[in-house]
Amino acid sequence: MEKQTQSKARKTIGIVANVILWLFVIFSVGVTVIAVSASANKKGVPCVGGNCYLTVLSDSMNAPKPEWVGEDAPAGFSKGDMLISRYIVDDEAAIAALRVGDIITFEWDITNDGVISEGEYNTHRIVRIVETDGKIDYFETQGDNAEYSRGQTEKVKPAAVIARYDGNKLSGVGNVMNFLQSSLGFGLCILLPLALFFVYELVVFIRTVLSLKNEGKKVISAEDEELIKQRAIEEYLKRQNEGKNDSSENPPESKG
Repeated sequence: MEKQTQSKARKTIGIVANVILWLFVIFSVGVTVIAVSASANKKGVPCVGGNCYLTVLSDSMNAPKPEWVGEDAPAGFSKGDMLISRYIVDDEAAIAALRVGDIITFEWDITNDGVISEGEYNTHRIVRIVETDGKIDYFETQGDNAEYSRGQTEKVKPAAVIARYDGNKLSGVGNVMNFLQSSLGFGLCILLPLALFFVYELVVFIRTVLSLKNEGKKVISAEDEELIKQRAIEEYLKRQNEGKNDSSENPPESKG
């Protein structure tokens, strides 16, 4: 009964471990796809299925939604969040449909070095749209957090717009993704566990093959092996005692 209980416990632990490992593999593949996808578009942002996944690097939008903003417009977000925004680069209809109160991600010279490098972008709310003859000249944007914006705004050309944020986000996941996308984080949290996972699966596979190969053969357990040793010792001692008894009952004849 005890052996059956232990066997069931081992099987249960094995099933749980496999489920956790496969979930981790799926997560790792997802992270890898998102990381690699950044090189698949001209704006250098991670995109999958028409959505881009952007990490918030400051608290410039961490404030209550301004009173003048409509109810259908999304609220702000915090540093470390991951935004799931709609990628609208080269989508003229989507860019033309942008309205005051919308939140957009756009290319911006964050470092103020006069050059917009890959990965330099900002995400703020549209506070004004300037048009000429019905054509958008630029969007004027500003962060919701007055302590960060200090009244300053950005003039964003339509060609610089990357995505529209509709309120979908993963709180705190941005920090995790930043670490995972670094060389150290990717190696420690993705590559190493994946290598261990495949080694584990290889060991399980080999054990399964050996188990099937030895199926039908008599397998001696540790308890049986110990019992056999004890019986062998008892049999040896028994024979030794019988030999001594024979010697004592039939003493050798003396000559002379």
